[in-house]
Amino acid sequence: MIEFKTEVKELLPYDRKQYLLLKKWYGVSFQLPNDTKKITSLEFINNYESFFRNLIEQLDNGYSWIVNHDYIDKNWFPNDDNTLTSLRDLFKKNSIPNTFIGALIFSKDDLLKFTRDLISYPHAVFVQKEILYNDKDISNNKIPFVIKISGHLNIDLLSTDKKLLKKIVNSNSSDNFIIKEYRGTKL
Repeated sequence: MIEFKTEVKELLPYDRKQYLLLKKWYGVSFQLPNDTKKITSLEFINNYESFFRNLIEQLDNGYSWIVNHDYIDKNWFPNDDNTLTSLRDLFKKNSIPNTFIGALIFSKDDLLKFTRDLISYPHAVFVQKEILYNDKDISNNKIPFVIKISGHLNIDLLSTDKKLLKKIVNSNSSDNFIIKEYRGTKL
């Protein structure tokens, strides 16, 4: 099941414009070591694809997953570049224009099918590599948890449930990642 929804506010389990201000959110950033070399898209996908899949499997509760832009909705595809072909084909197949503004609602299985395009979206939507587009937030309206896909080639996890965040971090720690806690987060 995949749906395209324009009314994002009602879907989210938080107010995305103020959520970090209103409640105590804890956060961590999973980052690749940047040993003075630039991380490539392929390197990013090779490291984060299985990590993302594991997160979804661990957090899934049978409810739908919401994929939306961080803070403010924008056109999903601001161009016609030949990038993110699976995701662009999904839009074409459903007669949804590139200029669609809103959230995509996925079942777990459908979300996992689009893992590569979703995790690379902010830095791959443009052919020109120096341009980053908005981060993507992935959440489930029954879990106090947000997976933030960053154009800076990292994935951040945020939650109001410190115990859940700690459990997810501990079960996904590896030598591939440097885990940086957000200010005020002590796990």
